Amino acid sequence: MILVTGAAGRLGRMVVNRLLQDGLEVLGTDQVPFDDSPTHYVQANLCESKAVNDVLKDISGIIHLGAIPGPTRHKPYEIFENNVMSTYNLMSAASDYAIKRIVFSSSAFGMGWAHDPAAFVPKYLPLDEDHPMMPFEAYGLSKQIGECIGAMISRHSTTSVASLRFTNVATPEVQSQFPWKAPTNSDPLTLVMWAYADARDVVEMHLLSLKADFKGHEAFLIAQPKTRFKEATTELIKANFGSSVPLKQELVGNASVISTLKAQAMLGFKPISEWHRM
Repeated sequence: MILVTGAAGRLGRMVVNRLLQDGLEVLGTDQVPFDDSPTHYVQANLCESKAVNDVLKDISGIIHLGAIPGPTRHKPYEIFENNVMSTYNLMSAASDYAIKRIVFSSSAFGMGWAHDPAAFVPKYLPLDEDHPMMPFEAYGLSKQIGECIGAMISRHSTTSVASLRFTNVATPEVQSQFPWKAPTNSDPLTLVMWAYADARDVVEMHLLSLKADFKGHEAFLIAQPKTRFKEATTELIKANFGSSVPLKQELVGNASVISTLKAQAMLGFKPISEWHRM
């Protein structure tokens, strides 16, 4: 049975339905009621260790979506406390139960989203998994620490962890509103928000990560191959950062500032339709 935390959320519901379509048995959990859950469901607060142990019985894999989403909806200490404690409790108990795989919904915001859009200056582009995580706020920090917890428990147990760093999950309806106005020095936009992830790809990546053959902890960035803008990405980089940011690989046209080569190579990730083809 696969446990999905955050199952009552927008993305959680999509992941649960996708797992059910694949013929998997699913247990959903969240802090809120979910009366129309399509599968077994338990309301629980994962910041409480007893609640975690109660939902882990007979579980073979975990998709951990449960968290306060984003940096602006709650006070920073609430975001940090909830996201870090629930992740620690879940991953620690999962290693005790020798659960084979945890898929952790991390975030590209951990790479460097900031309230001041001009604050994050990357060391190079496109961003990849070798680029250091450089959070500026509690949400991104909670995701970085979640990944550290995953790496720690994978070192001392048989549990392996896939951390999915996606950002700006966009449905086809949202993508129909692209292109956005290009960012400028006078009207900037934090770099990780130049990219976006198709909701269908994010859901599929959770399934691919659940089944993938690897050991230990692995992080994977998820984004579509193009930005939200029609302008050439190299020109936007020069306009917003000058010549201070080196390019690790060629960016053709409006190519994304986030690389998914690792996910493609290790998980068989194949990005689907992009907004300009819809």
